Amino acid sequence: MAKTAKSATKAAKAKKATPAKRVVAKAVRKPAPKAARKERALVAPLPAASPVVEDYIAIQQLLHKYCHAVDRGTADEVAELFHPDGVLCPRYESDERYEGREAVRGWYARYMENFRTKVRYLRHKITSPVIDITGDEATSVCYLDADSVSLSSNQPSVAFGRYEDKLIKDGGRWWFKERTIIVYYSYSIESYREGRGA
Repeated sequence: MAKTAKSATKAAKAKKATPAKRVVAKAVRKPAPKAARKERALVAPLPAASPVVEDYIAIQQLLHKYCHAVDRGTADEVAELFHPDGVLCPRYESDERYEGREAVRGWYARYMENFRTKVRYLRHKITSPVIDITGDEATSVCYLDADSVSLSSNQPSVAFGRYEDKLIKDGGRWWFKERTIIVYYSYSIESYREGRGA
């Protein structure tokens, strides 16, 4: 009798020991701590740039676009940066004023034919632009330096000067209203080493 009871107890324990079905735990996304939520709430979205800031950026882009257009673009691309009534004053060359976009385009066409085709690695750069904006008009003055290598002599030369500009905003964009080119001095470099990236 005792043996029978012992067997029954053993069977009951074995039944209880039967492993339960495996339950796969699901990932539960816990809400962010209050401190983190509060920190996110304190971070305001970036405000839109003011019209004045946008004008400064647009004028700076115009100044830089000019350099790239003169170095590698066409005369038409340079002239397109000038207002239809724009004026060019290459004062390093003469006191003559080239008035109107067509006259400006003609000057740059001659510049490219008489100078740019005879050099390589032509590179114009500007520094320290000071821009003053009054409504839809502005003035700018910046330093310039340019360098290139002569195709005939294989000798580099550099020039330094400044640009003095009057600008106008018309049709939602900025144009050169008048650009004066002033060259302080230039000189040749006797010795140089050419890089592989050319």
